[in-house]
Amino acid sequence: MVTFTMNGNSTAEWKRRNSLERWQSRLLHSLLMFLVAFQSAVSWADELGRGGRSSGSADEFPAFELPPLTTSGEESPRRPSVVPEPEEESPRRSPRPGTWSPRGSVLDNSIPLDPVDRDTLEEDLGPFRNSPFRNGRLSPTTPRTRQPKPPLKPPLRPTDDGLDELSNPLARKTADNGEFDWTRQPVSIADIDLGREWPFMHGKPNLTDDEADSYAALVQAVMDRGTVVPAQIPENMSVRSAWESAFYRFAEVRRMAWENGKLKLQLKSLDHPDPVTGAPKLISSNDRIQPALELKAYSLRFDMQAHPEEFVGRPVVLYGLFKPFGSVELRAKRTLEGEEQFFTVQRGELKNLQNTETIAIVDAMSYVDPQSQNVPLKAWPSEKRLAIPVMIKGWFVKLWGQQPLVFTDVARMMTPRPYDEYIRSEVRSRRPVSSDDSWLYHETLRQLQVTSSEVQAGIALNEQQAYSRQLLLDVRQKAAADRLSLDKKIQTGLITRNDSEKGEGFETLRKRLERQVAQREYRYQQYQKHPETFPTFVEVFQHPEHWQGRLVTLRGHVRRVTTYAGDSTLFDGQPLHELWLFTEDSQQNPAVIITPTLPKDFPASSDIIDSVTVTGCLFKMYVYRSQQENRLAPLLLAGHVSWTPTADQVVALATEGHIPSNSLLLAAARSQGRSTSDTLMLLLGFLALIGAMTVWGRVQRDRRERQRLMLLVDERPDFRQTSQDLFSGPFVDPRIEPTRG
Repeated sequence: MVTFTMNGNSTAEWKRRNSLERWQSRLLHSLLMFLVAFQSAVSWADELGRGGRSSGSADEFPAFELPPLTTSGEESPRRPSVVPEPEEESPRRSPRPGTWSPRGSVLDNSIPLDPVDRDTLEEDLGPFRNSPFRNGRLSPTTPRTRQPKPPLKPPLRPTDDGLDELSNPLARKTADNGEFDWTRQPVSIADIDLGREWPFMHGKPNLTDDEADSYAALVQAVMDRGTVVPAQIPENMSVRSAWESAFYRFAEVRRMAWENGKLKLQLKSLDHPDPVTGAPKLISSNDRIQPALELKAYSLRFDMQAHPEEFVGRPVVLYGLFKPFGSVELRAKRTLEGEEQFFTVQRGELKNLQNTETIAIVDAMSYVDPQSQNVPLKAWPSEKRLAIPVMIKGWFVKLWGQQPLVFTDVARMMTPRPYDEYIRSEVRSRRPVSSDDSWLYHETLRQLQVTSSEVQAGIALNEQQAYSRQLLLDVRQKAAADRLSLDKKIQTGLITRNDSEKGEGFETLRKRLERQVAQREYRYQQYQKHPETFPTFVEVFQHPEHWQGRLVTLRGHVRRVTTYAGDSTLFDGQPLHELWLFTEDSQQNPAVIITPTLPKDFPASSDIIDSVTVTGCLFKMYVYRSQQENRLAPLLLAGHVSWTPTADQVVALATEGHIPSNSLLLAAARSQGRSTSDTLMLLLGFLALIGAMTVWGRVQRDRRERQRLMLLVDERPDFRQTSQDLFSGPFVDPRIEPTRG
């Protein structure tokens, strides 16, 4: 019996130890599972918040190298290397041929380019004269800050030669008293009949008979001036460029005079003196003395209101919303044989682009839009009285009440679609922006700046999908022609049905053709379904003649931002920003973006700026210098730039000092980061609670099981009865009792 008791204690000890080991093993296993789940959750959250760029497919777009445009050799460091077009080439670009050419979406390894003619290099880079991009090197030492505005040039000493005055529009003649006579001395080829005594009575909102006759004479002089301008332009200067740029000259000269203190801008008083005392007397309550205004910048509108007699016959440029009132007929009393006697104009008010204030009364003979362009239209949509955004290049006539009356022969509508025909006919590619296309360069920038960027992106998408559909149609037409050619060859016996020693047979050639067509059809169908996968940079680089003047959308990262002052005459000196954009399919070749507007808190000083999207107009293929070579880059003009960084990217840029600490963008990024962190902590806390409850439940269950087993082991058996006592038998006599041990 003692032996039985010892065995029971050993068994209980073994079970207790075994239960403890199992409990420890389960606890370690639960902790290990919790750690694995925690690490997975952290990795998942890190992947969600991590920003970056995905690399393109190397099989779809293999690496390529642009060949140098010139051979290495000694070059003058002062002369920029540009690639001129052949002289026999017409400046107007022909559209892309309708015939199909076997090409894919991969940049060719060899791009035929014209060699550089050192004798025809241009010195003036136009709008890029202050830009570091003219050197073409991506140097980290290039300053990214805005270039300081050049000091105001002193007035040029005038000459008596009128031709020199036209060639240098800012040259000034002086009157006998040494002052510049604004009513007699021209500053551009667009000035009309200066020195003539015009009978316009400024301030009255109507025209007398004499004024109407003079107005018609001024219009006739405008028509005549367009016929004699080509004879006044030097042969090496573009007539269109000289004429379009002339409209900005008078306002530029007035601005320079105002900055030099030679021109005072103050509205004349409307009060009339008392005939007895000579003191000012108010005719009505509407007549008030206009106080002198302290202008911080020159205002063309204010200048026309203050000095209307000096603007008669002068060209001006205005932007605004034009609302036509109806047609007005002008009749010239004195005309020569062959001259028009009646002129019909559409009169309306021109409000500012915010549609809050009237800035002029405009008489327009016709208008153009991106659909008509070179064919002016006269059917104004005056029935609906719509406010149309326009650019007015016209001539000042008189002060109509308190607003200038301006005449224009053609008003240009401002729509999100650029004037592609103008660009293809006037802009010469493979060279920097020159003085000949500078006017169109700045006017396109202004047009894209004042119109909707969302509509521009939609137009670019439609252009891209239309191009993809055309390529798909070309593939199918080419495939049909190739199948017909194979059928003719096998019918005439030029090829055999199966492969032979002479070459591949009909079946092999047919299967290869079908496979190639299927691959190309699938590619272009995918471009339709997923427009963001379209290799825009490759297509623009390979076929710039098709995309020039059209809107395209590029997505990628920016590696360089340079800010410099725009042209003071054509762009009012507004700052322009130059960005080098790299896309997934550009393969280390930049696209040059010029824009007057950057997103708020844009990190221009950063070396790399991710998540940048630009919709712009392809102005030309730009030539820049890189590693002793001339290289090409698409030059895009954009009114706006889109930047959509992730929260992690914003925080990283702020840490590096590229975003100010008080930026609202940074505060939003941190708030988003905290929100993500709080969500992650809640998730981890929930997982930890579930793990703890699971472990606690298993521990409690093991504890109850251990207690039950110990109760069973430690319970002492009762030997007062035996199994025989429960049954009838020989031990029924109660006097017989088994001996206890």
